Amino acid sequence: MRVLVKGCLLEGERRVNILVESGLISKISEGEIKDEAEVIEADGLWAIPGLVDLHVHTRVPGQEYKEDLKSASFAALKGGYTHILSMPNTDPPIDSPEVLEYVLSLAKDLPIYVFFTATLTKGRMGKEMVEMGILKRMGVKGFTDDGSWVDDDGVMLNLCTYASYFGCTVISHAEKPSLSTGFANYDINTLKYGMRFRLPLAEELAVYRDCRIAEITGCRLHIAHISYHRSVEIVREFKERGVKVTCEVTPHHLIFSTDKMEIYNPNLICNPPIRDEENRKALVRALKEGVIDFIATDHAPHAYYEKEAPVGETLPGIEGLETAFSALYTHLVLKGEIDLKTLIDAMSRKPANFLGVDTSIREGNEANFFLFNPNEKWLVKGEDIISKGKNNPFLGSELVGRVVGVFAKGKFYKEVRI
Repeated sequence: MRVLVKGCLLEGERRVNILVESGLISKISEGEIKDEAEVIEADGLWAIPGLVDLHVHTRVPGQEYKEDLKSASFAALKGGYTHILSMPNTDPPIDSPEVLEYVLSLAKDLPIYVFFTATLTKGRMGKEMVEMGILKRMGVKGFTDDGSWVDDDGVMLNLCTYASYFGCTVISHAEKPSLSTGFANYDINTLKYGMRFRLPLAEELAVYRDCRIAEITGCRLHIAHISYHRSVEIVREFKERGVKVTCEVTPHHLIFSTDKMEIYNPNLICNPPIRDEENRKALVRALKEGVIDFIATDHAPHAYYEKEAPVGETLPGIEGLETAFSALYTHLVLKGEIDLKTLIDAMSRKPANFLGVDTSIREGNEANFFLFNPNEKWLVKGEDIISKGKNNPFLGSELVGRVVGVFAKGKFYKEVRI
């Protein structure tokens, strides 16, 4: 198959023509490419490297009523993602070679690349280490108990020691359980309405302990969905000391703040919670400065009845693969808070490097990129969302900029449907 993309702007800048042959980018030229190929007229469209999401809940195995690998993959594809990393807090959890082998078998024929993490401890109980060396050899890209932070300091020290030996990455959902029993940010509204809260101190203490243990053991540590400005400063300090630590931030923590949202919106209930405007701005600054390495969606689809539960009972999590890039372009790039390069670095180049893949648009590479119309305005509708979960905070709102075509694994998708 030969496809010629004519007149696109490479990452929104240089006008080029891109020829894709048999799934590979065979030529990129500012001049005319004469070839008997299927032509995609791309005047006014941007060609952007495929997005890479390091934090996706595909819910497989055991929770396929929320999501499955097929629905998650096509949802990701629609949003411009070509590679995703799936979390292991499933039923059963991915804590053994047998469960990992099963999910790997399901991921072979998907439209995008799906990688997997495994748990740190068996059953995510925070006690007994999984077979880290075997799981690493099978292709696991990181180890995490995800929503269950390893509370026992001695166990975490042991886990990080083994991770250092095997060259594994430990991914931490850093919130100290005793200080994070509720669902809301700790602020005046939380206290006023009697809501159970999650203290930002829970994140701060957990991040410090994990960074310190990573420093002692020499292991690679990744902090998931960082949300608190003091946590960011801790990461900055340890990076400056040479510790191998990275961190990610979600689109919803970059865009929303308690100052600008309803007192209770189930589609914005997440762990860690949305925090105030001061913290949101601090996260944006840290992203621009490179202290925060990646933007990851923490895509967490739920059934309708799980989100539309009474206050305090709704399950935490936000569905976001299909709207992430457009939402960030609308709310951050167009408003001048970050530039396009920062967005692409955090959503494509840097996380691709974390996974050891190359999504860059260059000759010889497999075609993994998407076409983006920066001017198209569109309304986010539940019926248009491919994910089984419709718990998206942008439902009913207008976004600017839309993914209008995707190359993934060398194949072109003009319209993404299951």
